[in-house]
Amino acid sequence: MKTHYILITLFIVFLTSCDCYVQVEGQVLSSQTGKPISGALVTMLEKNEKVKTDAHGRFKIAKVTGFCFDAELEIKQPGYKPFQILLARSTDYNSYKVKSASKSVDFEQPVYPNPKNLNTFIQSTWIEKYSQSFKHSNDSLIVYLDEDNLEAELKQIQKKLENNR
Repeated sequence: MKTHYILITLFIVFLTSCDCYVQVEGQVLSSQTGKPISGALVTMLEKNEKVKTDAHGRFKIAKVTGFCFDAELEIKQPGYKPFQILLARSTDYNSYKVKSASKSVDFEQPVYPNPKNLNTFIQSTWIEKYSQSFKHSNDSLIVYLDEDNLEAELKQIQKKLENNR
């Protein structure tokens, strides 16, 4: 019976000593201007940890848990497309999985790639719902948020289509 209590005690000590500290540091910038975005909300999903970026767009978010986990971050700021990334780290490599999703949007007027052939036109296009750009440098994540301006994005796409004639 004493052996049973000793094993349970050792098991509990083992479980409580398996703390893992997961920390992500970074900076959030505008992809259009390259300037820092202050006040952006950085959330460590599934761990309910939240911080806001400082005046220089910098953040540091961390969580201590019983076992190590892959950090999944979401970054949001009004007027910008959100950014979401899964950071998986091991002793051999780091991997990054950026969330991507598109939505279909219509042009106000059809776009004619070849103005001589009015039978060929484009009525809609696909727009990315999430910001996609980031880089990893010196254990720091640098995220570039895209402005959430559908009208400007559609005009830019239409201009590219017209210039490729």
